[in-house]
Amino acid sequence: MTARPSPTTRALLAACAALLATLGGASTAAAASGDTVRLAPPAAPVAATPRIVGGTTLPDTSQAPWTVAIFTSVSPTSGEGCSGTVVDSTHVVTAAHCFIENDGRKAAPSQVKVVAGTTSYYGAPKDPGSTTVGVLAVRTHPRYDPAEFDDDVAVLTLATPLNLATGRIAALPLPPVGSSILPRDRYAYVSRAVQLSGFGITASGANDFGTLRTVGVGAIPIGFCGTGSSRDAAGTDAPAILLCSDRRGAGACQGDSGGTAAVGPVGARVLAGVIDTSGADCQEGRNLYANVAAPEIRTFIDAALREQDLPAEATPLSPRGGGNVKLSGAAIVGRTVTCRRGSWRSGSRFRYAFVFVKGAKERNRGLSSKRTYKVRSSDRGWSVSCAVQASNAGGTGTTFWPFATKVRSR
Repeated sequence: MTARPSPTTRALLAACAALLATLGGASTAAAASGDTVRLAPPAAPVAATPRIVGGTTLPDTSQAPWTVAIFTSVSPTSGEGCSGTVVDSTHVVTAAHCFIENDGRKAAPSQVKVVAGTTSYYGAPKDPGSTTVGVLAVRTHPRYDPAEFDDDVAVLTLATPLNLATGRIAALPLPPVGSSILPRDRYAYVSRAVQLSGFGITASGANDFGTLRTVGVGAIPIGFCGTGSSRDAAGTDAPAILLCSDRRGAGACQGDSGGTAAVGPVGARVLAGVIDTSGADCQEGRNLYANVAAPEIRTFIDAALREQDLPAEATPLSPRGGGNVKLSGAAIVGRTVTCRRGSWRSGSRFRYAFVFVKGAKERNRGLSSKRTYKVRSSDRGWSVSCAVQASNAGGTGTTFWPFATKVRSR
């Protein structure tokens, strides 16, 4: 079984790297043309500690008792390692690509084992507090396609229940269905602290899988992880079902696939995302995560926890599109600008927000069904962009034009 390198290396991620390299760390980068500037990603709200990539090796499981190592045997002498998250005593949520080859072949449950309650996969046999269990069922999201990023989620049913009473192993709660880890009234300069944990390597090409590590990163708007093409997030056009982080020198790498992306204060954390991809070079710190709260994904997870297999049509398809959102018209006081939502597939309800930025500040006039905005005199000194929110039964996704045009008097 070949897990996606780092966790996945894709040509489109190289394009993503090239785009984000131009953004820099300030509130705006070099002008694209005239008074229009490209927006830069917001700074992460946490500082990375020295060494996952850029993280900390944990001395015990207390900071991430829900994170487990997963090993899938390809042959008697070889296999692939991933990570996962305990959500109850008999289930682990992880990544689908850990069990499905690019040609569609799927690992059998007998090929998979889970190691919990330890900080060392290879040291587990000598650790009396660790638990190694087999797997009864491997369920992968029915919409998952190895050629895409979308719906990269799996649920393992364990052969033996884990003991959650010792404190070394714990279940991480799932978030409310349809909730968002980022506020839905801000679109550009917003970030949320996310704690990653997994057993992956510390750098591309390293050979140190098997040690539990953690690192803090910041989730940022999915639009900042785009390629600038019609596919907005490094090859995906599904903003409702993906989360994104981008902090150079801190993030997930190969072997962290399927691992934990948790949010919330210590003692009240929930599983926000399942680690999916990183760039070709893990040091870039650019990761995508399956959004556990999105109904398209959560419907599958909840069914798997009930030991039910769902066909693809039983999981609601979230909005697809949004990579070519654009603001048109002259940003001149008294004139009207228009937010063009671009191309979308699957039925959606659309709402629009006109976003004003100045330095690192952001303000907006809220979401509405109106696609046009008449520029006001109070907007002088700000630059204007726009965001599009698309919603349906599968989830709510927001994308935005990653540029802003300076408001002028004439």
